[in-house]
Amino acid sequence: MTVPTPVAIFEELRFVWELMAAEYLFLLPFARRKPRWLRRTLAGVVLFSVLSQFYFPWQGFCQGVLPLPMADLFTGLWYVPLALATMLYSRVCFQITVCDALYIGISGYAAQHLVYVTVHERLALDWYPQLTACLPLYALVSLAACGLLYGLLYRVMARPLSLCGGELNQDTTAHILHYVLLLAVLIFCTLSCQHLFHFDPAIRILSAQLGFLICAMILGIQYLSCRNILAQREQAVIHQMLRDGERHYTHSKELIEMVNRSVHDLKHTCQALHTMDEGERLAFVSELEQNVAMYRRLVHADNEAVNTILVEKTLSCEKEGIRLACSLGHLELDFLSLPDLYTLLGNAIDNAVEGVRNLPDPEKRVVQLSIQTSGGFVSIQTNNYYAGELTLENGLPRTTKRDPAGHGYGLKSIRYLARKYGGSMSVSARDGVFVLQIMLPVQS
Repeated sequence: MTVPTPVAIFEELRFVWELMAAEYLFLLPFARRKPRWLRRTLAGVVLFSVLSQFYFPWQGFCQGVLPLPMADLFTGLWYVPLALATMLYSRVCFQITVCDALYIGISGYAAQHLVYVTVHERLALDWYPQLTACLPLYALVSLAACGLLYGLLYRVMARPLSLCGGELNQDTTAHILHYVLLLAVLIFCTLSCQHLFHFDPAIRILSAQLGFLICAMILGIQYLSCRNILAQREQAVIHQMLRDGERHYTHSKELIEMVNRSVHDLKHTCQALHTMDEGERLAFVSELEQNVAMYRRLVHADNEAVNTILVEKTLSCEKEGIRLACSLGHLELDFLSLPDLYTLLGNAIDNAVEGVRNLPDPEKRVVQLSIQTSGGFVSIQTNNYYAGELTLENGLPRTTKRDPAGHGYGLKSIRYLARKYGGSMSVSARDGVFVLQIMLPVQS
């Protein structure tokens, strides 16, 4: 076995470092970290850096017992167990399923191979052959290529993983088989392009381009898979909220009917007042006046469903020291189903209440609700103050909570319902005031 050159040693180290960097690019915003994960990560980098140098004895063995091109192909197979080991090692540092470890490993392997094809196959062998003669420059160019590509992948692919709540796939047989098959296709194609077609320079260039496209396609499949899973989860949550809205509305209506019966029965209570002594009568009258005052403050709309919702939300806001100010015009909301109407208004008010709940200034703990019908459209609008910076992303405010996985579904369900009825939802934030507007075409 010949003594490896510094460039050859760097090539093997580069594979491990770039692969683990790509995997951690996806792991850090996604997976829950285990205790002492950083120490374990550093130990893993050292371990796999040492293991990478066993490539040279393996290469000497293959070249000694196998003819070309089989020797090159079997030499390339060295990277398969090494890559699989880094995928499985991620479970030592992070709490993830086997399927998610495979998902991260496939994405990281494809990303690393894109850098390899760009820097080694095209730049170092075709465009600038003298690059490998200067190892520091070669290392710097490799680092720059990783920075550019990995930065792009982080914005496009890695950040959405933070919405998964630490788990993208469950360890089912179907999921495991899917990712094992995808990994087998990726490894077979990249190794074939890298080792089998390098005897003719023209074919080598074509094989490098083919390997690049295959890795880009795999990353595209991974991205679409993630977005599809997130969309399915959002739809499941929204439909659950709609079902909860129906049950909540029924319960609220029963409570309001109970209050109305209590008011109706006051005439019997008044008769009982004649038999009370003066102290009991005064205490009862004082409590009754407080209840009547609260009841008179409640918003009464022509629409029974709207009235039920607003009574409940007004009472809820009163308990939290929040004032719900309503401006109601002529309401034409009969085309909305009761569960949808409850979910639409309930989420709109709840979102505004969430914005003012923790404001220190009592004067700003106000939620303004306006419902108007004009020009064949129903306009539902909430205004509320908010604190801090608010950034809109894809038409919705980006959550400032540390765990974004369980937040933002209220506005998404509103947008879903608005589109369901042929309308639209828009939000804006300016001068410390958040505005949510829903426009629905009146349907006969």
